[in-house]
Amino acid sequence: MRRFASYVFLVLFQTAAWDGCLHAQAAPSLMGKEDESAVSSIANVSPSLLSVLTYGAKGDGRTDDTAAIDSAMSACTARDIPNNGCILYFPAGIYVTTGLTMRSYMNLKGDGWGTSVIRLKERTASDVLTVPIDAFNFSIKDLTLDGNSARGGSGNCLSVAPTAMQPAEWNSANKRTAPVNVQKWGHIDEVMFTHCSADGIHIKQFNYMLFFDNFYVFDNGIYGLYTTGTNSGFSNFEIERNGTAGIHVDGANDRFISGEVIWNGSKANGEAGVYVTGYRNIIMAVQSEDNYTNGFVDNGVDNSFVACTSDSNGYVQDNASASSRDASGFVISGSGGVYVGDKVTSYRGRLPDGNFTTEWPYTIKNPQVGKLDITYDSTNHAPAMEPSNSLVVESSSAGKAVCVKSPGPPIVMGVCSTKISSSGSCTCN
Repeated sequence: MRRFASYVFLVLFQTAAWDGCLHAQAAPSLMGKEDESAVSSIANVSPSLLSVLTYGAKGDGRTDDTAAIDSAMSACTARDIPNNGCILYFPAGIYVTTGLTMRSYMNLKGDGWGTSVIRLKERTASDVLTVPIDAFNFSIKDLTLDGNSARGGSGNCLSVAPTAMQPAEWNSANKRTAPVNVQKWGHIDEVMFTHCSADGIHIKQFNYMLFFDNFYVFDNGIYGLYTTGTNSGFSNFEIERNGTAGIHVDGANDRFISGEVIWNGSKANGEAGVYVTGYRNIIMAVQSEDNYTNGFVDNGVDNSFVACTSDSNGYVQDNASASSRDASGFVISGSGGVYVGDKVTSYRGRLPDGNFTTEWPYTIKNPQVGKLDITYDSTNHAPAMEPSNSLVVESSSAGKAVCVKSPGPPIVMGVCSTKISSSGSCTCN
């Protein structure tokens, strides 16, 4: 009986509340006509999520969906509110295309990588998705970009077009005033880049403000991630089994934080799991592991490597049972670099050939180091010092050139007490 009484009270209370709500809605508005007009226009906007299936895409892994997806993109950018954009939704499926072009204020959204796949059509030369020079303020989430290289697809998975560096090419996050946008404000999250004949991610020069998080780059022909852009961020990533290097950085002021770079360099081993040749980049908490090449190479200026680990790098190509006897955990050939809390080791121990995977924990090719704090174990040799290209016979005399007295750790710097020889060496005190 008490339960019945409580139920009746609840129904009466809800009815009264709903009636009061109706009366409140019918009451005169306190807003001005201009505000009412704005609310009315917003209320009349269609839902911001558009499905590519609505515009004819099949997602069956066979049909060429390029035209249908382009139609959906045009419908998205034709919207007046908000800012000519939408969420362009790719339900679970495989969408075959001959290449797509991103547009501003467009947010591509799938049901998860491996579930919603945009795949390049076989025997097609194109990037899977291109960000053109005029695009900015966009996002890509929960998708796989598949280059279909096994069936003749040729290109990058994601390519960001180059821009010239001009003041007129800067836009704020919510205004479009220039035909070219250096500052991209692009957000890429939970995306897989795979099976491309060239690079998984290819960012060309002078592109600012691209933010990648929780991404996976797997099985691409050359680089997992190649960038000559600047001021962008990359976090929480796995970059695996790419032909030359996992990461190649030739830009400035980029940040790479918390990731693993593994099993790269099977086709060309002249670089590293992580190869940096730009300016003022920060590599933090990145593990370079099981690569067929060096762990890290710094060939730039004022780069920082903090809490990074090189683990078991330097296998013979296509043979993880033998050491190449030619790889370092770190190759230091740039200037002004900072290496703090880094580690070189080998979880494999000695390989079947009797050697550790990595030959040297680090090789110093340029003594102009800002700070060196690299600990190591399980390498075939102690740190190595090579003659520096910065020690030039014609320009240096005794007591002037900086040299490495001991490669450490810790590294001990000195000065040449003799003139530099033709081989680039001197007596260092």
